[in-house]
Amino acid sequence: MIQPILEIRGMIKRFGGLTAVDDVSFDVEPGRIKAMIGPNGAGKTTIFNVLTGVLSADGGTFSVGRVRADGLPSHEIVRLGLARTFQNVQLFHNMSILENVMVGCHTRTRTGLLAAALRLPGMLEEERRTRERALEAIASVGLDAAHADDSAGSLTFGQQRLLEIARALAAEPSVLLLDEPAAGLSTREKARLADLLRALCTRGLTLFLVDHDMELVMQVSEDVLVLDRGRKIAEGTPRDVQRDPQVIAAYLGEGL
Repeated sequence: MIQPILEIRGMIKRFGGLTAVDDVSFDVEPGRIKAMIGPNGAGKTTIFNVLTGVLSADGGTFSVGRVRADGLPSHEIVRLGLARTFQNVQLFHNMSILENVMVGCHTRTRTGLLAAALRLPGMLEEERRTRERALEAIASVGLDAAHADDSAGSLTFGQQRLLEIARALAAEPSVLLLDEPAAGLSTREKARLADLLRALCTRGLTLFLVDHDMELVMQVSEDVLVLDRGRKIAEGTPRDVQRDPQVIAAYLGEGL
């Protein structure tokens, strides 16, 4: 039996009198692409926020690589191997492409503040390795590393989406959470994104994505989790989910 890389058990999250996530349990297996779908308000982004330490759950547990992670701060969860992108692109537009990605490397650096301030040899070597890792991440998503010193603000929206993925990859995660990665992309850009996600999975990365683009979800995902008003109503292969009467009625429509 394959040991899940991400395990969620009985997750509950309330906002006042509203239960946004209601006793949700599921696994994400390593080296696969899993999608979570549902309408606005279904609880998808709330689950992402709990998994990344942005929010604290009101009940339940979750583990990353068999290590309990609920209650940990965000930076410790990243160190366990969980990184994410955001529905709204969150880049430093006044910084270069390279500098944006190097920000994502900081969770893997070890040199202390004093060494950095004094520019000691260990710090300089780590800075060199960080730069190399950032350039590799930039190239891995299909951006031109030769233009790494250009401003992030000079990129098209689609390229900014890729840059945010590169920044997350620079943290060397084992699981990457992608929140609406196809939002705002053209048909051609979505096709390139699908190719990239498959390539990342082939390299051994586990992907867990949320997206309203059903075509992308059904193309790239091996497992699909379906939420309705904070509850899990279905889980299975894309084919199984497409045929589930409750899912069809709630989300996808007869035409899918």
